[in-house]
Amino acid sequence: MTRRTLRVWLPCLRAGSGADVFMMRLAEGLARAGHDPQLQWFDRAYEWKPWKLRDVQAPVGTDLVHAGSWQGFAFRREDIPLVVTEHQYIRHPEFLPHRGRLQTVYHNLFVSQCVERSYRAADTIVAVSEHAARAMRRNLQHPVHVIHNWVDTKAYSPAQPVPRVAGRPFRLLFVGNPSRWKGADVLPELAVRLGSEFDIQCLGGLRHSFDARELPPSMRLLSRVSPEEMPAVYQGVDAVLVPTRYEAFGYVAVEAMACGLPVLGFDSTGTAEVCIHGETALLARMNDVVQLAAYARMLLADTSLCARLGEAGRQRVVAHFCEERAMAAYISLYLELIKGRPRRD
Repeated sequence: MTRRTLRVWLPCLRAGSGADVFMMRLAEGLARAGHDPQLQWFDRAYEWKPWKLRDVQAPVGTDLVHAGSWQGFAFRREDIPLVVTEHQYIRHPEFLPHRGRLQTVYHNLFVSQCVERSYRAADTIVAVSEHAARAMRRNLQHPVHVIHNWVDTKAYSPAQPVPRVAGRPFRLLFVGNPSRWKGADVLPELAVRLGSEFDIQCLGGLRHSFDARELPPSMRLLSRVSPEEMPAVYQGVDAVLVPTRYEAFGYVAVEAMACGLPVLGFDSTGTAEVCIHGETALLARMNDVVQLAAYARMLLADTSLCARLGEAGRQRVVAHFCEERAMAAYISLYLELIKGRPRRD
C-alpha cells in the first residue's frame, strides 16, 4: 500500500515569537518526512484583526490545516480538518502572576475570546507540554493531546571539545527577550556575584534586545543571528542560563541540551519538564540568585560535572525531544483526522 503524501497548510503570523520557530520547524520536519507542508506567512497586523483571514483561500489540495490558537478559528475551512496547537495557555494559573497590567487587559478582553473560538473550531487541540495540558483539561470540554516541541538534533549537536585555556572566563549564554518573565532582570546581580571569572553573553529574543548601556562589565551583548546560525552560538559557550519564571515549554533548554551543554536555571514550569535537576541541569529555587551563582561556580570548578550533565542532556533530547519523534506523533494525528476522507487533488 502506497503511503499517502499529506498537503498540510501552515498559516502563521510573523509575530516574533516561539510560534514562528515552531511553524518553521514543523514545515521542515514534514518535508523531510516526505510530506507537502504549505507554510504561509501573514503580517503581524492581523493579530488585532484575525477575522480578516477568513477570506484567505487554502492551497489547492489541502488535506489538513494546522494553526496556532490565537488565529486558528480564522483558518477553519469547510470539510478540511483543523489542528490547533496551544503554545502559551494564557489562562494557566501559574502564568497569570507574570503578566503586566496592559497584557492582562489585552488577554482578558481580546485574546481569550479568539482562543476560545479556535478551541471550538478545532478538530484536535495539541499542547506543547504536560504542564500546559493539565490546566487546559481542567477548563475545556475537548480532549487535549500533548506533543512536545523539538529540535533538529543533527543541526543542534555538540561541538568538538576544546580544553579550557587557563584564565579564560567560563562562558554562560542567555537567549531571550530582556523581560522579567524570562528572568533577564536577575542577570546583572548574577554577573556581579560571579565576577570576572565568568562571561555572560546575552542574545536578545525575536522581539526585543538588550540595552548595551545597562550591562555590567561581565555581561556582553551578542549581535542578532539567523536561526541557521544559532547552533554555532550554543557551541561557542560552556553552559546556558535559563532563569525563566514561567515557560510553557523550554525551547532554549532543549537547544542547549541538544548541543551537549549543561543548563543553569530556576526550577520552574516548562523548564523543569524539559530538564532533570542533577542529571541534565542545575535548577535553583525560583528567584534564588545566590544558589544560581553557587551552581555556576560548581560548573567552573568541575569539568567532569559539565561533561556529565551535557552528555545526559543530549541523550534526553534525542530520546524525547527529537524531530523524528514529534513528526511521527503529528503525522499519526493527521492521518487519524483524514481517515476515510477523499484526496483533495
